[in-house]
Amino acid sequence: MPTVQTDQNFKLWWGILYPAYADHPILAAPNCNSGETVFEQDTHLPNTAAFFDPQHRYQRWDHRYACDLPQLVQDLQPEEPTLLEALRETAQDWAQGLNILDPNVVIPHLQAQYPDLSAVAIAYLALHLIYPETIPAIHDAWLDAVATSNLPANYCHGIILDYNPTARPLQEVWQDDNIADEQIFQYLEDMIDLWKILEPWHCHYSLLSLKNLAVNPDNQLRLHQLDFTLPLVETFERPTPPLSLVGVWQELFAHASNRRQAVFMPLLISLSTAPLEKISGIQMLLDSLASTLRSEPLPDFEEEIGESTGDLIDALPEMALSAESAEEEHTAIEDAPTALLLRQLVQVDVAAHTDTGRDRHHNEDFYLINHRQQVRMTPNGQQLEVQGVYVLCDGMGGHAEGEVASSLATKTVYEYFEQTWPWQGELPSAEEVRNAIYRANEVIFAANDQKAKTGSGRMGTTLVMALVHNYQLRFGHVGDSRIYRFTKRQGLQQLTTDHEVGQRLIQQGVEPEIAYGRPDAYQLTQALGPRHNEAICPEVIDLDIEEDTLVLLCSDGLSDNRCLETHIISHLVPMLDFSIPLSQSLHKLIDLGNQVNGHDNLTAIALRFKLRSVLSNLF
Repeated sequence: MPTVQTDQNFKLWWGILYPAYADHPILAAPNCNSGETVFEQDTHLPNTAAFFDPQHRYQRWDHRYACDLPQLVQDLQPEEPTLLEALRETAQDWAQGLNILDPNVVIPHLQAQYPDLSAVAIAYLALHLIYPETIPAIHDAWLDAVATSNLPANYCHGIILDYNPTARPLQEVWQDDNIADEQIFQYLEDMIDLWKILEPWHCHYSLLSLKNLAVNPDNQLRLHQLDFTLPLVETFERPTPPLSLVGVWQELFAHASNRRQAVFMPLLISLSTAPLEKISGIQMLLDSLASTLRSEPLPDFEEEIGESTGDLIDALPEMALSAESAEEEHTAIEDAPTALLLRQLVQVDVAAHTDTGRDRHHNEDFYLINHRQQVRMTPNGQQLEVQGVYVLCDGMGGHAEGEVASSLATKTVYEYFEQTWPWQGELPSAEEVRNAIYRANEVIFAANDQKAKTGSGRMGTTLVMALVHNYQLRFGHVGDSRIYRFTKRQGLQQLTTDHEVGQRLIQQGVEPEIAYGRPDAYQLTQALGPRHNEAICPEVIDLDIEEDTLVLLCSDGLSDNRCLETHIISHLVPMLDFSIPLSQSLHKLIDLGNQVNGHDNLTAIALRFKLRSVLSNLF
């Protein structure tokens, strides 16, 4: 790849050609026919302008590199918008309600509207939408016949991508001892996570070329391009690449300093003695390594090998496990459960907001939060301790009784844990969660009896609550208020099950269309206050935070009509952007709920967790 100066007054782009294969799930050429214009890569005109595309819009920045792919190009019509730019700008509309990381969903959806749009272009659109720092933005795309020795196919996909001259080669970062070991370990994890995301799109090969791996100035891993063709054709001038992620890691560490090799020696030994091909095995290897190193001290490999040995990689055969022990180690990795990689909380944000709604005159929702956190700082780094109680209730009952019920429930649960859960104590048990909810039910039930309320006149409330102790969360739930978890990798997941007639029928085997066709489908089957404790069965759910995560507790005024499910890209993805205040994003979400619903009060509590790897605590 040529080194270029970028002080020009114009923007440079990457120009990439992908061969079109009829039987490839992504590289297949839609609607191609023999009447297409032949597109030749002109390498014989050193004194004239050479263009990358048949429309002569993208001029090669330096025709001397005309045979290199990708190429640097200049857009000669920057004022003319492209279809891909328009789709990027309107992504919040067309991506709503889609599982954006599933090509079997996204490709048919977009091609139904734009039949000539290739799956290659859609892959860039979808993946950049979720990972804008890692996947380059697509600027333009086309399909054309091709006559060139560079590509072994009759057609090609032309792609124009955003070019980032500030990205630093990953191999260079690996050799830089000023880069913290924790950051290197984070890149290993990032590559595993990316592999899982890219594999359904058949471009996980993107991680198998060192020249394709870079790091942005903000230390985010970046891919220069998506590689769909590695098993078929080389897109960079490069030697035969490693055939697995393990090979990439070994190559990276082979050129690292002796000090870095020594720090990661347990990993290198494991890779050399128990070679793994499946990404799940590599994930387990990292997990197993983290678990082992937490319980066993690291030997002083530099002292053991000697300073004059040179490259520590050369010493691996002498340090390798015996055949028997290697087999045992490999078996242990295969049999080990997937453990939580050693990570630490670096940031936990909380926000809450409630709104009366467009059609209501008073607000029967209520929430109460007790959020505490403490940062401990030592020469080895800092540690964040978090503990909190978060309760949200949606009251019901005439003559303002709903406000009374929701307020009584939240305060009762809060006071219960104030008395029973000391700061930095273990997370209360599931039984204690139920006890707190039963206590709240008893208080409201007694208030109903005291006022001689009967039948539908008895006040009541739904309840969702969360207890947080660092990485561990325990939820409680009664009614139709909900708890959601959102991560970029797993998407949006509803953790609770609504306690209502329709949902109960579905659990009994009734088809959803029939269950929710009943007039009483949305009638609550459980609520706090109207009846004795024997009539309710609180749902308790446990959750461990393993990646950057957004947790939402919300009343049905926000969740009705699939409001969250159909606005993931526009409203939930920004809530995981730690550069945006969580309270700001939550207000926008409540405003959206007012537009979509508005018939009820709307309330939400948002919790946002940011994690990072802690290699220093391992080694």
